Amino acid sequence: MIALVETDSVALEICRIVEEPDGGVSLCTIVRLGLPPLAPEAFIRFSYCIRESVPTYSDAPSLVTEGRLPRHPPFRSSPKEGLVVVVMTIGIHATSTAEHVTIVTHLRSLVALAATTPPRVTFIPWENWGPRAAACFEFRVRPKSDVLMGDRLATIWNETLSLFDFNSTRIRDALQRASRSSGCTNTVDLMTINHGSVIPGGMLFKEDVVGELPYISVVKPAAADWKSLINHEEELAGLSWNVRGQLVSLCLLAFWD
Repeated sequence: MIALVETDSVALEICRIVEEPDGGVSLCTIVRLGLPPLAPEAFIRFSYCIRESVPTYSDAPSLVTEGRLPRHPPFRSSPKEGLVVVVMTIGIHATSTAEHVTIVTHLRSLVALAATTPPRVTFIPWENWGPRAAACFEFRVRPKSDVLMGDRLATIWNETLSLFDFNSTRIRDALQRASRSSGCTNTVDLMTINHGSVIPGGMLFKEDVVGELPYISVVKPAAADWKSLINHEEELAGLSWNVRGQLVSLCLLAFWD
């Protein structure tokens, strides 16, 4: 099962991969999920959908590795788990304005929606699924890189490294630790426990875009020369390269220090 973004209709299409008798494959649409309705003057310049990528650079002994290894390997997901992330750049007609919106949901939520949708229902509007199953973020500066590792999303934007964790077990454990340590249920050390997200309506969307999906976030400075993020075996890595496009270093990162 895969998810595709329909830019023209502003929808997320859930498809099943079907093997044909001749050995070929085709996509069969199961259901289309509406994304937040755009404001009258807004339009999608481009969009795409990402899932967790295959780890790379595992056999590259010539790379210079800096930093320390994470204390615990990042959470890994089965093919039916993890996150689905929709990334959109939204423009405003007759202006040069562009905003960048990221919508995050669990793949299992989309699978459950597809499984429970009546056969004759081909479209589910945003208000019937998005608020309870997704989190929404607005970036005024386009993120340089987005990487998924299980239920974790990492992105570089505006010279910062933003780490988001959507794993329900870790969120529950963090809330319990915060409650025991200080009676506060919103922060644990550098982590912020968020119980929802809101993008105000007006310029981009007709109404406030509310997401109730909880998450833990950490924002920290990014190295000035990091150009991209990748999965390096079981770690997150920041990459930098020289003016000739040659990779010069790979810095392993812990999601939380």
